Amino acid sequence: MAPTFAFQQKNDSPAESDSSKNQVTLLSSHSITSHGIAGHSLTNRGNGKTQINNSARTKVIGPKSIESSRDHLYVILQTSLDLDELLELFKKEIEDILTIDSCRYSNRALDINIGMGNDKRNKCTYRLITQDSYLGELIFSRKKKFTNAEVETLETLICTVIYPIRNALRYREAMHSALTDALTGVGNRVSLNQSLSREFELANRYQQPLSLLMIDLDHFKAINDKYGHAAGDKVLQLVAKEIQKNSRCADMTFRYGGEEFVVLLNKTDEYGAAVIAERIRTAISNILINLNDIEISVTTSIGCTTLRDGDSADSFLQKADKALYEAKDGGRNQVCTAAV
Repeated sequence: MAPTFAFQQKNDSPAESDSSKNQVTLLSSHSITSHGIAGHSLTNRGNGKTQINNSARTKVIGPKSIESSRDHLYVILQTSLDLDELLELFKKEIEDILTIDSCRYSNRALDINIGMGNDKRNKCTYRLITQDSYLGELIFSRKKKFTNAEVETLETLICTVIYPIRNALRYREAMHSALTDALTGVGNRVSLNQSLSREFELANRYQQPLSLLMIDLDHFKAINDKYGHAAGDKVLQLVAKEIQKNSRCADMTFRYGGEEFVVLLNKTDEYGAAVIAERIRTAISNILINLNDIEISVTTSIGCTTLRDGDSADSFLQKADKALYEAKDGGRNQVCTAAV
């Protein structure tokens, strides 16, 4: 599948006549061999468009030829499926050939924005598109205007990163799916276990407070029995959104199972956890869920705990669970904090 690029270069040269932007559409026709991707040359089609055609021609830029750099890149970029690491490798290799101040990758559809270096005025922007998907944009910038030869070099080398980026995005999506609850979009039990282990270690290493909320919907079974499981699913989805809405950006929300949720609060002491828990409880009790002109309200009971000396990851969860059941036994729709 041949990728296509929409290329835009912005320069600050006073020699530019009508506009500081030149729009060029690049239609790539290339072949992947066991040694990498075939060379390219630019030919003007006389209609404002430029097409990249296969060519055996190779330019030499500094100590490295485009051909050797392309072949080296092709091998290097097969070594990682991590998007951040992949882009770092690509930028490092590019910098051996061209002077650039920054390289930025963005994909608005996936909410990805990875920047490396300090952005400057003169930019080369490439939209990466295969026949079946949009892969995002690569933006290179520097103080000095890019020459035509440098642009051609960039375009040749970018061809080596398209499919590695596609593979990294697919891997990222697979990992996200494996760690996400399909119904609510928050983290699942696997994700909770991984995050709890990491945050537990960080809290102990740097002597930082760590708190946890165990949240359970009150009388949720009655909602399922009376209104059906579709209604129950919608309640869970809205509650998950309300929890995230009333938590901080750094807080991590997980579906623990059934109608139970867990929120990990890093760098948060007992008082701060109680404040966040009460905010979540109040917000959920105030929502009205409309289902076929029937309004459903729901309340929650919340157990809080804060990490203490001698706690293990398991005991940490157990203390929050115990506090939750104290909130249930105390009449529900309330917050209880685990005893020290």
